[in-house]
Order: sequence, then structure tokens, then C-alpha cells
Amino acid sequence: MDFFDMVQDNFFSLLASKNKRIYLASILQVFKVYETGTILGIDKKIVVDDLVYFLESNESYLYDCENEEDEEANPHSKRELANYILRRMEECGWIYVDVTNDYVEVLNFTDVAITICEAILNAYPTIDLSDSELPPDYVNPTEYQGYIYSIYSLLTQTDNIDYALTFSLVYSNTRQLIRAIRRLDARMKEYIQSVIDNSEIKNLMERLIRYKNEVYDKSYVKLKVTDNIDRYRLNIITKLEAMQDNETILKAISKNYAAQTKTEEEAISKAIRNIDEVIDAFNAIEDFIAEIDNKNRNYINSTIGKIKFLLSEEDNIIGKLNTILKFIKDQNKKGKLDRAMRMADGLYNLPTLKIYEMESSLYTPRGTYQRNANQLLDDVGLEFEMSSEFMEQFKTSYNEEEISNFLEAHMVDGVFRASNVLTYKCPRSIFMMVVYCIILAVEKSYVVEIVDNKIETEKFVIKDFTIKKTLV
Repeated sequence: MDFFDMVQDNFFSLLASKNKRIYLASILQVFKVYETGTILGIDKKIVVDDLVYFLESNESYLYDCENEEDEEANPHSKRELANYILRRMEECGWIYVDVTNDYVEVLNFTDVAITICEAILNAYPTIDLSDSELPPDYVNPTEYQGYIYSIYSLLTQTDNIDYALTFSLVYSNTRQLIRAIRRLDARMKEYIQSVIDNSEIKNLMERLIRYKNEVYDKSYVKLKVTDNIDRYRLNIITKLEAMQDNETILKAISKNYAAQTKTEEEAISKAIRNIDEVIDAFNAIEDFIAEIDNKNRNYINSTIGKIKFLLSEEDNIIGKLNTILKFIKDQNKKGKLDRAMRMADGLYNLPTLKIYEMESSLYTPRGTYQRNANQLLDDVGLEFEMSSEFMEQFKTSYNEEEISNFLEAHMVDGVFRASNVLTYKCPRSIFMMVVYCIILAVEKSYVVEIVDNKIETEKFVIKDFTIKKTLV
């Protein structure tokens, strides 16, 4: 996937502006607070309060806004400044804010932003993010199994256990696991948003295929099947709770925090909090995976709905108006706006409406409605034979069996090629069947690949693609 398709055009504008130093410091500070939240994100109010405190404690970051284009960029207090920075981060695609059913704003970092923040912290470990305890290196985020199995192995070892080192590695791997899952959640959020942003069938089709290859196969399936956390979760939580109840082990783990605290009691208290943090993370993973399942369903259903809408768009007045506006937009890009407007002038006629005075109006109000008892069906019921032709009208459209049969029927040497099915005059039902073949391939162990040549139909042009069965 092209890098510039993953980031907004203004993504790096914060790091290239006059106030780039305070933006960078604020981004990393918000990222540090975000790391302490739950898997599903963190309350935006908590982030604002922490950022206010950070700005008040670091007056060396002088904020001069006289060259800012935004009129709101002239804060009268640190709280206004903190809210302005968060708005700019959201506008540039570093974070996104969701509103829960209880009207609580939940902040999350985007997939690219998480990766870049990690890269900055990895490249510049001297950045003052005390107490963040980020590990010195980062593993491939799609390999959940590595993190989970490492945590499980560390906690179940029995020989020559160094509890301080063991828990340090467990804590680091847990943070990395949570980051990997958060990246998956952010990617799925971006794909769902792309359904709203894209109004071309070809773009929706390509995004669906990329979703299958880049998100579903590499991350979603691994998390649900190959790297299923539930196989190890109970044993991990049990071991951590046993460590927390053992005073000797707690004192050993507290040595990791002796340099950061003033007393032994504070170090032990910090050890208990960090063990609780790991336990809470594994307890919350089940809910988070359920949320990812929901996002997967939403993306697929939204894509199908949008494609159906675009296919039927030209059959109604709104579709015809959109076609005219698209034509004018394309002609404007070519510098032929005047010609396009002259052509559009003859396509509509808006007559002048004559307004009548109330006294001379012939309008009479509708009468009151009364229910007629004869409208009710009698108790005799309907008696007729359910013929096969009648039942055919009410069967489920595009069910899995029909889609599988369609896919199998059009496979040549185990390969389905879209260009062999889609023709210039192909009906809408055939095109939708091809779309559902991609959906079926997403849920099955099929490989979908985009091919260089294009398929031209009467209404649109899309890239060709193939669907292949994987060898078991």
C-alpha cells in the first residue's frame, strides 16, 4: 500500500510548523498518557488535564502563535492551548476521538501515529518521558503469537527465576501486545471511514481487497485463530495474581523501581500497580476482540451497502443530479466550466411559483380519518398453494451457497478472474455476485490479488483481480 494513502496530506504539518518543538513534545506526552489507558482508548478529559499540567510545568516551551493561520490559535490559558493542540492533532490525523453512548469522548492514536511515536522514542531514548518504561526495541506488530507465548513462557518457567527481570520482560511484552492490537483497531477504523470518504466503486473494491490482504489475513485472523489469546490468558492471570500475593516475589520485583522511588514501600506499591496493569490488560482483551469483530462486520456491511447504493444511484433523481454535478466538476478541472454550464442550462427548468392569498385559495383541509371495521381481515385466512415460483421471490438473495456455486462455476484451473465474468453490458446482479465473491474470499482461506489490467463496464472502470484457493 502506498505510504501517502495511509497519511493525510497535512499529517507532518505539525512537525514542520514554527511551533514544531511544542507540538512534538505534546504529541509524545499525550502518547505517554494514552499508553496508560485501556485497550479501547482513554477519556479525553484525562488527556487534557495531563497536557495542561505538562504545559504549566514546562514553561521553556514558548508558544508564539502570531504566525498561525487559525484564528483560534491565540489561547488565553494553558487549558485553551491544550485543547487547541488536541484539535490540531485530530485535524492532521494523529488521533481520533469517538463518543460513547454515555457521551464520553474517548481518544485513540491512529495506526501510523502509533508507529511514528514508537520510532521517535526508539531513535531518541533521551526524550524526557519519565516513567513511560518503554522497551528498547520493537517487534513486528502483526506477530501476536511472539508476545503472548513469550509472556506465557516467562511466567511458567521454574528454574533459576530472576523475578525482577522476568516481570520486566512480561511488562514490556504486554505493552507491545496492546500496541499491536491498538494498531489493528486503528487500521479497521480507517477502513470504515474510507467507505464514507470514497464515492467511486473502483476505490471501494480496491480497498476491500487490500483490507483482505493487509488487515484481515495478516492481523485479524491471527488474533482470532492462530494467536488466540484465550489459550494462555487464564494461566497468565493466575501466575500474575500468585506473584502479587507473594511478599518475597513482590520485594524482588520492586527492585526494578527502586531508583524511581524514595522508599521501599513506594517501590512495592509501584510493583503492585504494574502487575495490576498487566492483569487488567488481559482481562480487557476479550471485550476488545469483540469490538474488533464488530468493526469487521461494520466495514464489510458498509462497503456492500455503499456499492449497492452507487450501482442504483443513476436510477433516481438524486443520482441524475450527482451525474450532472460530477460532469461539471470534471469539466472545471479541464478548464471548460463555461461550456459545461451552457450544456447544463438546457437540462432543467424551474418555473416561477405564483403565491396565492389565503382568502382566494381554493385549498380545503383534509377530513378526519376514521377506522373502518371492514378493513380488518377476517379469521378465515388465505388458502392457496405455495408454488416454487412464488417461493423463489422470497428466498434470500446472495446466500453463501449461491455465491460459492457461482465462484466454483467460474473458476478456471482453480483461479477466478473478474474480467472473465464482468463484461461491458453485464447486469447489476452479476456485478454484485462478484462483490460477494470477494466477501466470501475474505471469510475463507482464499487469496485475492489485484491484476494490472482494467475492466471497463458501461458505468465504471475497475481493476481486474483474481481469487485463488490456498493449498491446504
